[in-house]
Amino acid sequence: MKSKDPRTNTARENIKKLSKKLANVQQKYKQAKDMDRRKTLALCIDNIKMNIGWQLLDCGEYEKGLAMYQAMSWKIYGEDKYNGISRALIEMKYYDKARRLLEKGLQRFPESHCLLVGMGLLNKHLGHNLDALKYFKQALACGPGDRHALYDLAITLSELGYYEDSLSIIRKLIKKYPDDPEYFIEAGYCHLMMGYPENAVNYYKKASENGFSSPSIYGGLVCAYMEMGLKNEALEIAQAGLKEFPEVSAMYENLGECYFEYGWSDDAKSVLQEGLKKFPNDERLQEVLKKIEDETNDPDNNKKPPLIGIMIFLSLILNRIGKKK
Repeated sequence: MKSKDPRTNTARENIKKLSKKLANVQQKYKQAKDMDRRKTLALCIDNIKMNIGWQLLDCGEYEKGLAMYQAMSWKIYGEDKYNGISRALIEMKYYDKARRLLEKGLQRFPESHCLLVGMGLLNKHLGHNLDALKYFKQALACGPGDRHALYDLAITLSELGYYEDSLSIIRKLIKKYPDDPEYFIEAGYCHLMMGYPENAVNYYKKASENGFSSPSIYGGLVCAYMEMGLKNEALEIAQAGLKEFPEVSAMYENLGECYFEYGWSDDAKSVLQEGLKKFPNDERLQEVLKKIEDETNDPDNNKKPPLIGIMIFLSLILNRIGKKK
């Protein structure tokens, strides 16, 4: 089944093309008799494998991508090898191994833009946002204007509560790269957290205009509509989000919250119980279900209020689904 993210599908197409190119070059290598020619072709083979490895990481094929980078020469591809392996380790949540590798890489390449970004991402995954901020700024000092480091910096700033600073960076990225949906998602999040839900809705819709689909778009729209008092719109989006992403536990919480906002306690409990069948160890689903049961069992609660404030709801939902997904 194809991903709902067109960029992932592009990466898979690139892998197919690169694999064909690799087979062609490998055949030429076998046929070549001149040593210089063989050396050139061998280098070309390694470069293609490195590109395939990165595309595999883009597709979420972390083990395969890791294997590609591990097979590369430390002598020839030191910086790239550190970068690829550390990215795979971070995505696979082997954080201690990733840190040791990045520290070793930065000793060898102290001004490496990509390794500094990698260290920033590692700290961000660990929730050490101030340290992440430091590394992203160092990376930008080594490679000014890099769009990925700028985006990571903006994300970190927003997670620290500096929404206006984050939005300033994101606006520049949108102007330069108007086709990247991630930037519109972050802009929507910043506007929502700053108290401008109408603007947030516009940005979330722009993120999905080119066929891009993400749990964070559904979560953001639900929260924006709820803050605007548009319960019908919020409910419709929550229902659509669960239909589109039944494998994301936060979508069940999303819809459960919307049902409870309407006072439909039984429906809220039903969808949360459905989510817990798929994700029996999900603490948030367990917590929300318990709160609903407590509320509905309390005879003094004639009117069922929202479970949590809209801003807290937003933060919980988007932290669980990830703004970049």
